[in-house]
Amino acid sequence: MSFQTLAERSHRCSVDLPGGELDSLERFLQKPKRTMAALLSRERMTPLGQGRFLYQSRPFRVLQFEIRPVVVFQAVWQHRCLRIDFEDCQLKGLGAVQEAVRFECRAVLTPRDQRLDAEATAALAIAERHPLQRLPLSVMEALASKALGLVVVRLERRCQGGLRRAVERWIHAAGEQADGPRNPRLQSLPFIGQRRDVVDQDEQNAD
Repeated sequence: MSFQTLAERSHRCSVDLPGGELDSLERFLQKPKRTMAALLSRERMTPLGQGRFLYQSRPFRVLQFEIRPVVVFQAVWQHRCLRIDFEDCQLKGLGAVQEAVRFECRAVLTPRDQRLDAEATAALAIAERHPLQRLPLSVMEALASKALGLVVVRLERRCQGGLRRAVERWIHAAGEQADGPRNPRLQSLPFIGQRRDVVDQDEQNAD
């Protein structure tokens, strides 16, 4: 089945992370499951193995449609950045036309000193010779552009929200592990031991 692209949008943003050294941010991104759980909703994500995930997105509304994307994507640490590629995306809630609409997305998270750079490109396409093609092209393009705009807003919010908070916790925990407690007499207290294990536990949970 051939598809005609209706709209495509690229978006870039930077997540400022004071105190986040390059090597520390690289270590964070090298665990795709940890990164994706921070970027997305952990409860809606199912690991499929080998860096592949099934994600059932929270619905969003375009006109009278409540669209619920169900996505299979792969996240791979490669060439010192985390690459995210959608392998399949079903747009639930479009009724009989959902098989005629295709959503594509790819994103890259690149660690820098004191920040993470995020770049994403998304596109919506429609099957050629489908009855929807009878609608004016300008109408279909406007609807597709509006839908992509909602996607971009959500991605920006997740980068500046959940992802930022998760990395800040990682930086804080890694710093405490490296410094150790200032007062040697506090080493025997249970909560100190627990805090020094935060990074190791996080890595185990992300495997």
